[in-house]
Amino acid sequence: MTGPLLGWALVVLGVGVAGGNLLRTALVRGWARFEAAAEAVMGGGMAVMAAPPTAAHYGTYSTWWAAVFGAFCLGGVALSVRHAVRGGLRYLRHGGHVVIGSAAMVLMTLAMSGTTSSPALALAGSSGHGGMLGMAGMESVGAHGHGGVAEAAGSAGGALAWRVAFWALAAYFVIFMALAVRARLRGRDGSLPAVADGTRARHRHARRRPSVLTVPNARLAGHVGMGGSMATMLLMMAA
Repeated sequence: MTGPLLGWALVVLGVGVAGGNLLRTALVRGWARFEAAAEAVMGGGMAVMAAPPTAAHYGTYSTWWAAVFGAFCLGGVALSVRHAVRGGLRYLRHGGHVVIGSAAMVLMTLAMSGTTSSPALALAGSSGHGGMLGMAGMESVGAHGHGGVAEAAGSAGGALAWRVAFWALAAYFVIFMALAVRARLRGRDGSLPAVADGTRARHRHARRRPSVLTVPNARLAGHVGMGGSMATMLLMMAA
């Protein structure tokens, strides 16, 4: 898939991520609702970033997008610390995915080209994002129009550092997607602690009722969609 077809395919994934997590937002409460809302916004942001009609204008409002994703990142950090204080360090990971996902969205937002006032930082002066032909806003920023910031980001070391960061994040999302599928196949959605055998037996009949619109299924759909689209976009930006 090249050209606009790739962009529209990523739009479909982003919309699917947003839809699945909006459904999960209506089904859960507390921390899980914040996580679902954050991933829904990420999915919407990826759809706008990838759609050919809107990609060229995404960078114009990159400051606002970065502020939104940065706020979710800080919220994830705060809730992770809260879980760790209440339940121990092993609960620190519960907000880690939102933190990493929001940080990745901030980096991709900063890598988008836009107006001279936008913080287009990444890979400036490079040969261009060859794989992003269908995403007009992700062409190479170039050294023109961004002054000293673009010159600093356009250095060989700076471009390599951004690419390494994108590759590492892409690897994380691929691994995360695989672990989400594995956990679902094993019957764990990762959101609730294990229950005693007696409780499990008491709810055995309810658990066997076939239903597609369940929290674990919505969670899996959102995680797989976000992992796949995030990894694809990050690798293309680093190309």
